Amino acid sequence: YLSNGLSRMTLRKLRRGEWPPQDSLDLHGLNSDAARKLLVEFLHNARQNGFRCVNVIHGKGWRSEGREGILKTLTRHWLSQHTQVLAFCEAPQNAGGGGAVLVLLKIL
Repeated sequence: YLSNGLSRMTLRKLRRGEWPPQDSLDLHGLNSDAARKLLVEFLHNARQNGFRCVNVIHGKGWRSEGREGILKTLTRHWLSQHTQVLAFCEAPQNAGGGGAVLVLLKIL
């Protein structure tokens, strides 16, 4: 995901690790309401602390019976709607792979 008006190079840099994650959030085992509330609080706190990049772990959804995980889908939807999110992409294998996303935030 890349916000409107940003260069594709921004997403490429995020994928290549130009901005290492400064904090992470694990949403495993939460229901959708609790996950959304925690995600919004986490993003707010990350910006208040001046963090540029964070890792959000949502899990792969192995118990979704052949479908993509519910939290995986919802997390990506919520991030794309959040005004302070510039870009996000799948995390590298050592940071969660398909079960996590790296999120690039606007600078205060």
